[in-house]
Amino acid sequence: MTKNGINSANAKQTVSVQSQGGENIGLTYPKRAAGLVKKGRARFVNDNTIRLMDVSDVTHTEDIKMDNINTLNENKSAPQVNRLFFNAREWSFNKDCQNSNVGNRSFMLGPDENLAEAYTIGNWGYKWTEIVSKSLILPKNTTHTLTFWLNGGENDKNDEVCRFVVVYNNDCDNCYTYNLNRNFIKPLKKVNGWELYEIPFITGDNEYTQLRFAAMRAYMTVLSAKPAEAYADLPDSVDEFESERPQRHNIVFADGWPTNTWYSTRELRRKHGSNNAATGNIQQPAGNFGVMEGIQVQADALNGIATYTIEEITNKVNSMTDVSSSMSHEISQAVSKALNGAGNPNDVDVEEICRNIVEQFSDRIENLVDEITMAVEGMTGAFEEMRDSLDDISENQG
Repeated sequence: MTKNGINSANAKQTVSVQSQGGENIGLTYPKRAAGLVKKGRARFVNDNTIRLMDVSDVTHTEDIKMDNINTLNENKSAPQVNRLFFNAREWSFNKDCQNSNVGNRSFMLGPDENLAEAYTIGNWGYKWTEIVSKSLILPKNTTHTLTFWLNGGENDKNDEVCRFVVVYNNDCDNCYTYNLNRNFIKPLKKVNGWELYEIPFITGDNEYTQLRFAAMRAYMTVLSAKPAEAYADLPDSVDEFESERPQRHNIVFADGWPTNTWYSTRELRRKHGSNNAATGNIQQPAGNFGVMEGIQVQADALNGIATYTIEEITNKVNSMTDVSSSMSHEISQAVSKALNGAGNPNDVDVEEICRNIVEQFSDRIENLVDEITMAVEGMTGAFEEMRDSLDDISENQG
């Protein structure tokens, strides 16, 4: 044995090499270890371990690599990133919110004009809606990203919820929240009203992970996406009036925004003196159409809008009837249960029972009223657009 127990005749890689921070980064030959110590580039921790010093870990790692030893941490300076992609089929509504979830999963045309599957969640009312991923087991202490397209998630009152949430080990109190509205997080691209996001998160000492999207007071659509680099040649198309609108584009409107508001594309173009005022979902007739042809085009478009809106309003009114019937049934059951469980019927506060149940249903009724009002306002705006369009046709033909 020689100094520090190193046998120069031993040709095996038996000496552990540590970084300056004490992390094991590989093995080397006893002779090489002695040489590093002699040059002042390492020191012995014990007979079988040396710790690098004075020179960067990267340099030492390269030295070890050149010696053909078994390096454990060659790519230490290039952290691993685990890339995840939104797949609507692997998500579902959160059962904890089953009394308020609204939305649906469907295929739709994405910003690249390809069909992709998406979830549209939430509405203009106070329906707290969440969709959740399957329970994931992800590597610890690793950076992950989730890539997806997003549309909507804002209203003109600035009181919406539009979030991406990471929950570790089912600990909702310590979840990580990313607000996706009001430019809290900048998207990678903006194309035809869609925004591309790649959200990073680090697992730390956690493995069991669930991802969530939450929405309230605005329709929000999350769409499957490819890696960001796949859209490198897809040009951005930013809304020309983005700085003036109180909410961003939403696919629930044919034009992306309500046509009967001051921030509709048509009204903003009028404000700025543009001659090509947008007409939402009513198309302007071509210039070589006669007056009657133009009127027919407008009438056909309006008829389609009116039919759709009336059907929507009818469904909402029917829903209100169902809610009312359900509320009456719940009140009856609650009162009967309270009376059966009470020794003295006079001890049962029927008024309080009724009040509590009515409060539970009030939000649902309010949401339906809001949706009916929006539908009526949309049809009214369509009538106004038709009137303006007919005026334009008459002027052009006059």
